[in-house]
Amino acid sequence: MTEAESKKGPIIFYCKDCEEIVETYQVGRKYVYKCRKCGTKNVAFGTEKSIGTFFRLEEKEKQLERKKAEKEGGKS
Repeated sequence: MTEAESKKGPIIFYCKDCEEIVETYQVGRKYVYKCRKCGTKNVAFGTEKSIGTFFRLEEKEKQLERKKAEKEGGKS
């Protein structure tokens, strides 16, 4: 782990098509990555904080929890 990684956190990859954090393959020797799940090159990378802020992952997670709670409440 480099000094930069220890201060800012490790690099993560976010697939814009799958809309989740994924594992990737590097394409050639460029900064291009393919999603292992869906196979597209529509992948962003950065620290956990930067990806979470830019793609508003926390807000999306809260929305999913609310929808799940509504469904469970409606079944009773």
